Amino acid sequence: MNTFNKKTANNLAKILKELEDNEYLVNPFLRISKATPEQMKKYSVLKSKFPRVNIFTYLLINIFTLIIKVPIYILASILLSYQYRVYNIKFSKGKVLFISHGIGENITKKNGDQFFAQMPEFIKSKDKECVILYTNHNLFKYYNNSKLLASKEGDIERYLIPKFLKPKENAKYLSKIIMLSSRSFYYGLREIFSDPVKSILLLKASVYFYSRATYSNYLLAERVQEFCLKGNVNTLVLTLEGHSYEQYLIEKVKKRHADLSIIMYQHSPIVLDQFGVVQFLKTNNIFLYVLTTGTLYKNMFKNISSIPQYIVFGSKKAELNFIDKKTNFENHVLFAPEGTSLATVSFLKLANYLCSNTQNFTFCVRLHPNFRLGFSAIYLIRKLNKKSNFLLSNNSLYEDLQKSNFVFYRSSAVGVECLKSKALPVFYGEPYELGLNVLGNLLIKLPIAVTQKEALIYLLTPNRDISKLERKKIFNEIFSKIDYKKLSKVMKI
Repeated sequence: MNTFNKKTANNLAKILKELEDNEYLVNPFLRISKATPEQMKKYSVLKSKFPRVNIFTYLLINIFTLIIKVPIYILASILLSYQYRVYNIKFSKGKVLFISHGIGENITKKNGDQFFAQMPEFIKSKDKECVILYTNHNLFKYYNNSKLLASKEGDIERYLIPKFLKPKENAKYLSKIIMLSSRSFYYGLREIFSDPVKSILLLKASVYFYSRATYSNYLLAERVQEFCLKGNVNTLVLTLEGHSYEQYLIEKVKKRHADLSIIMYQHSPIVLDQFGVVQFLKTNNIFLYVLTTGTLYKNMFKNISSIPQYIVFGSKKAELNFIDKKTNFENHVLFAPEGTSLATVSFLKLANYLCSNTQNFTFCVRLHPNFRLGFSAIYLIRKLNKKSNFLLSNNSLYEDLQKSNFVFYRSSAVGVECLKSKALPVFYGEPYELGLNVLGNLLIKLPIAVTQKEALIYLLTPNRDISKLERKKIFNEIFSKIDYKKLSKVMKI
């Protein structure tokens, strides 16, 4: 675990405790959900030689950006107000409200949900009306994306949240954000000499109250509260990933709807540096149900807090059958980066290094389905396409695993899923990224490569195999088969 990451997460938790107001969680700067390099970049000022000088320079520069940002938000909410004519929840009958994400394949895929599997369909089959609200990750194509969501299979209401607030909501938003930002700025200045770290975090947070991420959290909470005020909703279902909006949203809604039942689903692997989940469980005092993908996480969560009721629900990833037979492909290496730009570029660079240093292997990169190619990734892929021993995967995961001898992973669930094949999982990342290892919670020690040279050594030297029995045991602890009957008991349907 990275010491800087852990200290920063603990300092933020301490700040929130002293503020004694979880309204501040509208600002995602104040909680690290998962310590990826992208997330931790915001806190790099703490590592500088002159942090006080840097933070005041940052504040001076951002005063001008704030003057521009706020009017843009207001203008956009007016120009895009037509989206609310498409987003018509007036006649919604939904009693169970799911909060999902309108991103990538979750929009285009015709059936199911990327985050909740067939949960909504199962509830609907029990004659209980349910509705899915999708967060909006695209500035344009609102009408087309709404239409795609509405055309999904199954008689389930689906709504894509508009990109901006209603024009009349801007005054309330600004009043709230200015108040929280001003307090954060004041407390930061007050601590500038007595507690520099706390001061810098509060001062930088005061600017992040005006960020798009904070705006999105506030917008989501408004739309969910609006839905609940209709009087039909009795159950709220959302994911458990450690994002600040999860606790912010739950507490806002429960204040007005005390009888609302809350269900949270841990749909993806939890890593050691997923501080947001730990902080949520430590500070949450509301009874709720937490559905986990396996016993590993149920036991982990129970050791943190006894307030929620934990239930092993399972994961759709467990649907993959064990791959006993391997195809005729020899020396095939699969790279499975998570869906971030830095991770993808890092794995593409590793592939380039290995392609150039050994011709005995075929190297295949499997991009995350929701990843949007940036300039750096496009450049590296074009460069790699010129190499005879490189492939960009267009196959199913089953086909890729069936071919592979090695799977290089980091925070991607593919690192777990490869246990159902004969491929050897190898974690690849910088030393400060070891806390992102999806198999890092296990007692068994699996291969780790922190440099490109170490990765090459793993390929060229014999490695111990993991027995089928051992693989199954590990996999089932993380991803068990879904049992929808458990959802019936929770919801009493």
